[in-house]
Amino acid sequence: MGVTCYLLSDTCSLLITHPETIQEVLVSAVRALGARNGYAHARLEAEILLAQTLKISRALLLAKLGEPISEKDAAQFAGMVARRAQGEPIAYIVGHQEFYGLDLLVDRRVLIPRPETEHVVELALRAIKKIPHPEPVLADVGTGSGAIALALARHTSDTKIIASDISLDALAVAQLNAARLNLTERVEFRNADLLDGIPTPIDILTANLPYIPLEREAQLPREIRQYEPRVATIAGLDGLSVIRRLLNQVPQHMARASFIFLEISEEQGDAAKELVNAVLPLAEVEIHRDLEQLDRVVEIRFTR
Repeated sequence: MGVTCYLLSDTCSLLITHPETIQEVLVSAVRALGARNGYAHARLEAEILLAQTLKISRALLLAKLGEPISEKDAAQFAGMVARRAQGEPIAYIVGHQEFYGLDLLVDRRVLIPRPETEHVVELALRAIKKIPHPEPVLADVGTGSGAIALALARHTSDTKIIASDISLDALAVAQLNAARLNLTERVEFRNADLLDGIPTPIDILTANLPYIPLEREAQLPREIRQYEPRVATIAGLDGLSVIRRLLNQVPQHMARASFIFLEISEEQGDAAKELVNAVLPLAEVEIHRDLEQLDRVVEIRFTR
């Protein structure tokens, strides 16, 4: 049995037709996905989905291309390819996403962790070394899947880490990830709106909050607009409404010598810096760029 794909009205229906090898099934899926995503991406996506179906690595998959595929596996793979053809993100289909060396569970309750957010982790790890006392307090606000908090927990030993989110659904995913990674004892999870109820003083604050302006919502890729949680992406007219609320809470929560790292959109560097200067005039502000040389993280330092 094998797979033939027909693309009709943005829906990919995969029908089992005759015996095929893994190679032939893969080729059919690439044809189905290539119409939307381009064939280079389609090949990679099809391999990821088929490796997930067969519960093997992509490297082993490529070594087994001439082998037959079972009817059960072909049907499961067909369903996955159909979901991807409709625009559902790969991470939600396979149920996990790699982030800073961690394998995180993800589903539609949380934003999918992106590589650019790893820059927040790297900057926070450097800052931890500058905190003068032995047990820094770190708060990760809007933790989502727990990506930032858990990455920091994995790479530190004495830091007290608190991860908060307004969404109980998101916290449930973050706690599952903590349990899977044996980091439950390292991170305290709290249901909170930004810094409300978070113990003070905080030495390091990290956050990947929603920052997409309302007017850009319609321009977002379909897989973000239709599948990822809106509460984790859209933030008012200028995209800074949630960050603005957080900054207004900062004076009551941060230690005298402390750091804040906030992810932003690539066009928000100047606006974010102006906002920090207006709300926190005594703070030092620096905009860090990502590997593509785009504005990505706002660093705020308090030195007194």
